[in-house]
Amino acid sequence: MNEGKARKDMARADKAEAVLRNEIFIESFEYLEDEFTKAWKQSALKDTDARERLYMLCQNLEALKGYIHKVVEDGKMAKATLQELHNRQQFEKRK
Repeated sequence: MNEGKARKDMARADKAEAVLRNEIFIESFEYLEDEFTKAWKQSALKDTDARERLYMLCQNLEALKGYIHKVVEDGKMAKATLQELHNRQQFEKRK
């Protein structure tokens, strides 16, 4: 990973963390999960198609949250990589 990519990943991570802390984002996901669960519980016994769609909607919500968390983790890895690069450069200067 080069320094430019690492800095880009760190900036993206900062934005992703802000999204994950955003009250409206949190509220929206809680609301949607609750609505999907209610709809699933109220679905007719024979309506398997509806339950499958609701299941997929729940999975999609989790996938979206997972992606945002991955962006945060990638940023943490980039930060560690930059720190390692910086440490290596400092070590080389001391030689």
